[in-house]
Amino acid sequence: MPIYTFVSEGGEVVEEIVPSKTTHITREGVDYKRSMGQEGFSLTGRAVGIPSQAEQVKGGYYKLEQEHGSRFLRNSQFTTKQIKSAWGF
Repeated sequence: MPIYTFVSEGGEVVEEIVPSKTTHITREGVDYKRSMGQEGFSLTGRAVGIPSQAEQVKGGYYKLEQEHGSRFLRNSQFTTKQIKSAWGF
């Protein structure tokens, strides 16, 4: 089950592990509505966040390198310098 963030009318924020279709909860007599922002998810009780944009770019290039080797650079719209910068070199 995913972890969702819920917000009360007073602005109090709580996180709860609930089924994915849950839109509101009541905790200690206070009603909370689910926040519709980006959420993480739970893996064996640990919250896993959403990767940063830099990590997503690195993951995409890694995947292309695994599929095509270094040849994928011939079709890239980015320069080698830009790719090295994204990788942090």
